[in-house]
Amino acid sequence: MLENIIYVANIVDNTIVDGEGFRTSLYVSGCDIHCEDCHNKDWWDMKKGTPMTIEEAYEKINYDFTNITFIGGEPMMQAKSLTKLAKKIKKDTNKTIWLYSGHTYEEIVECADFYGLLRQCDVLVDGKFEKQYFKNNLKFRGSTNQRIIDIKKTLAKNEIVLWYDEFCIN
Repeated sequence: MLENIIYVANIVDNTIVDGEGFRTSLYVSGCDIHCEDCHNKDWWDMKKGTPMTIEEAYEKINYDFTNITFIGGEPMMQAKSLTKLAKKIKKDTNKTIWLYSGHTYEEIVECADFYGLLRQCDVLVDGKFEKQYFKNNLKFRGSTNQRIIDIKKTLAKNEIVLWYDEFCIN
């Protein structure tokens, strides 16, 4: 995989369902997890996405005030490219980055490429969507097994710290 190319399935502007506040969601193509009842099955094949350079993706997602979400597909399949994009976003803006992954936090920290991306982001929604744990009133996640993790606090304390919003009931 080219490290300077991101395969983009879709970009959704001004969404409020993929993290706190108004966000621009970068949906990447390619997924090796294949959750049962995934609503993005059409994006499992990475080649169904549009290849963009990191600079092109940056320009498409960073044109207004919204924060950023990396979602998919499975973003970890493009961890090296997304790490470069995330570093540019953090260097040039004060935007937050939410990251959705079917991998758990524990799996992510065991892989150097995944961990590199994790360190650039602010919040991780981890774990596969599990149909048996589905609840339709969950905020920012689809099933109760998925965790919303405050990455900076987790790394500082070296233990999982869940993201907390006083207006959000997890």
